[in-house]
Parts: sequence; structure tokens; C-alpha cells
Amino acid sequence: MNQVRVIYHLARADFLERVRRYSFLIMLGLVVFLGYQAAIGNIYVQVGDYRGEFNSAWVGSMMAIIASFFLGWFGFYLVKGSVARDRETGVGQIMAATPLSRPWYALGKWLSNFAVLTSMVVILAVAGVIIQYLTGESTQLDLIALLSPFLFGTLPAMALVAAVAVLFETIGFLSGGFGNIIYFFLFTLVMAFGIEQSKSNPAFEPMGARLFQQSMGAAAKEAFPDYEGGFMVGASDVPVKGIFQWSGVDWTTDIILKRFTFLGIAITLTLLAGLFFDRFDPSRRKPRRKINSVPIHIQQTGSASRTLFQPIRLTPLTGSQSGFAFFRVLIMELKLLLKGQRWWWYAGAIGLFIASLVVPVESVRTDVLPFAWIWPILVWSGLGDREIRQNTQQMVFSSPSLLMRQLPATWLAGFIVAIL
Repeated sequence: MNQVRVIYHLARADFLERVRRYSFLIMLGLVVFLGYQAAIGNIYVQVGDYRGEFNSAWVGSMMAIIASFFLGWFGFYLVKGSVARDRETGVGQIMAATPLSRPWYALGKWLSNFAVLTSMVVILAVAGVIIQYLTGESTQLDLIALLSPFLFGTLPAMALVAAVAVLFETIGFLSGGFGNIIYFFLFTLVMAFGIEQSKSNPAFEPMGARLFQQSMGAAAKEAFPDYEGGFMVGASDVPVKGIFQWSGVDWTTDIILKRFTFLGIAITLTLLAGLFFDRFDPSRRKPRRKINSVPIHIQQTGSASRTLFQPIRLTPLTGSQSGFAFFRVLIMELKLLLKGQRWWWYAGAIGLFIASLVVPVESVRTDVLPFAWIWPILVWSGLGDREIRQNTQQMVFSSPSLLMRQLPATWLAGFIVAIL
């Protein structure tokens, strides 16, 4: 019972810390905007040339599908980073001195991630109620039909996303920007593969889209025999030829149990993350590259010894210079971007450059160019928070006319990297 209380307070404190951050408010605004786009009809669900009546079942399922795709894809980046924040702020070292075990810590972080994503889902569920009343096609509100798609369709997917975020944070090479890129493509592959391979068992598709597609398609086929398939989420230029009645997915016990298997998978991934977690022990992390230090000479005189530091010679300052040397600042920004990258990054960049010269043009456009666009993404990602990471924001942001001088040079340096 004591461990349960510890996990609860850990998850609660982490959740409250997250909801007070600007990133949460930005994501909250995007979710509200997403609900608004669905309300005015810019985002909707359509099966072929038809759609269902905007009753509680259809609106709830439509918003649940949108929530699964949007939060499943981008919610990962919202919740990821809590372990790194504990490490940077020193809170992790304090918790490492307590009896809190690694699996329990991972479970607390998973609950916090899940709570943040659930709060976003609740907002979209409320937006579904508003959408039903705005459309006016069905004024009878059925909360069970409206909320069931969120409960059985979206929340298991959010539990899985929250667990993957914890797992990525505890694995060294996936905890940074490389892991963010991997998840972007991993989500795309899992989504496409899951929809294609879950025809016989649609409940096992992680996002739940196949489950809604089959049920909606069956209702459309019954109402319109000419329906030949098709399922679309988003905006479409295909006009709606007809509207049919749909009472929602038949949530049988078998389907519910299959959906909640993703909850078990999420807990398993979280416990697995506890095995990879280093418990904030610096000896278990990959050592940083050594920094050249000033050589120290120890001189012994009799029984006593003295430590002599080699004097450091500094370059004398020249006369004061007025004005702003944009080209010199641009060169410095380029050095900051490119200096310190690992050898494999340079090797990959040179390989892409050579491939673009020797490979036929069509192959360059289809194969080489996508990788060339992705390759500098980790270099670009440091442009926005480099001053915060290096603790130089007080010096950089106090310079005169920052927006007109420093930021254009920073942007142009990133653009030059893309051109190269």
C-alpha cells in the first residue's frame, strides 16, 4: 500500500508540473483547434461517398478516431522528457536516494503520461457533445454511445503511447532526437501495418480504426448497396451522396477484452523500461567525450610537494569595434551547428552528397532526397534551445537588436546546412 501511495504522489506531482508548462498549453490549444475544425466540417470521417448521421455514436467515434491519430502521433512528443527533466533538475538524484525501485518509478511516469494524454481525450469528448448540438441532425444525446469509442478505442492506444514514451526515455540511444525520429516512422509503419493485417481481428489494431471502419462500412453497405469500400479521415473533395443511420460499434465482451490487451502490453513495456532505467546512476551512462584540461605539474621539494598550474595565455583584445558584422556571426553560427557532430554524421552527409552526384536523377528524387532532408534534422533541432542547454541565454538575449541581427544569422546558418 505504501508503494501505491508513492506511485500516486509521483504521478500526481509530475502531472501537475506538466500542465503548468507552456508546451501543455500549446498542445491544449491545438486540441481545441482540432475540435473546432471538426465542428465546422473541415475534419470528418467518410466511408466512400457516404457518411453517417451526426448522432452520438457517429460523432463520438469520429472524434475518437481523430484523437487516436492526432494524439497517438504527436502526443508522444508532449509526454516524452519527464525522466530527462528529473535528471537535469537534480530531482532524480533525490529520488535515487529513496527506496523507490526502478519499476515503480517507471509506472509512476507512465501514469503521469497517461493522465496528460487522457486530459486531451476528455477535451475532444466534450467537443463531440458540442458538435452534435451544432449540427442538429440528432438532438438525442446518448452518453454511452458517445463515450464508448473513447473508452474502448482511444484510451488503450493512449496507454500504449505513454508506455512507449517511458521506454524510449530509459534507453540511452532512443532518449534524444534520434528516438523522436524513430517514433515518427515507427508510428507510421505500425498504423499502416496494423490496419492491413487486422482484417480478421479488427480489435487488435492499435489505434482502433479498423474496428470502426468495418462497422461503419457494413452499415453503409446495408443502406447503399453500391458502396464499394473506402474509409477516409480528414478533409476530402469527394461530395457526400448519402447519409445513413449508424448506431455504433457493438462493444461485446470479446472486443473489450481484446482492446484492453493493449493496456497489458503498455504495463509490460513500462516494466521493461524499469529494467533499462539507470536510476540516475552516472556510472551506467555512456561517458561524455573528454574535454582537454590544463596540464598540472607537481613539483616535489624535500618532503613537501607543490602543485603548479600551467599559466593560460589569453589572446589580447584588439581595439573596440562598432557595428554588427553579420558575416562573422553567420560563420560562428555555422561552426556551432556543425562542430561537435559525431563522425558517422559527417560520413552520412558525405555519402548522401556523393550519391546525389552519381545516382540517376529519378532515383535521387525518390530515394536520396528524402534522406537528405531528414539527415540535418537533429542539427536543426538544436537551434531553438541551444542557449538554454548551454546556459548562455542571459548573454545572448541581452545583445542589442537580437531579432534583427542574431536570429536571421541563426536561421540562415540552418538554411545553408540544408543547401549543402
